[in-house]
Amino acid sequence: MTEKTSSLPELPKNAWVSVPIITFAGIAIGILLDINPIGIWGCIISSFILCGIAYLKPKKDLVSLLVPLFAVIIFNPWSEFNTGLTMQILFAVTITIIAIRLEKRYSQ
Repeated sequence: MTEKTSSLPELPKNAWVSVPIITFAGIAIGILLDINPIGIWGCIISSFILCGIAYLKPKKDLVSLLVPLFAVIIFNPWSEFNTGLTMQILFAVTITIIAIRLEKRYSQ
């Protein structure tokens, strides 16, 4: 019998921690420099990182895989949503909870 091996790279155990760090760091830098788009880009970049982490897990989580789509819809510059500080913090808290959920439920 042949042994099935995955061709996907193995993640570090605490890879999910990068998601809240990047998100909240982007928001903090945006507040300190008084530039709103830095916080928005921090949220979008960390959502793509969360999607990559979810893709590399042995079990797939659909919510984590779709987070970049939600980020692009929420932070679309032509939308009617206010993407100020409150929206960025709420999104950061949400993807932090999703990252913790991904680590607890969908790891080996």
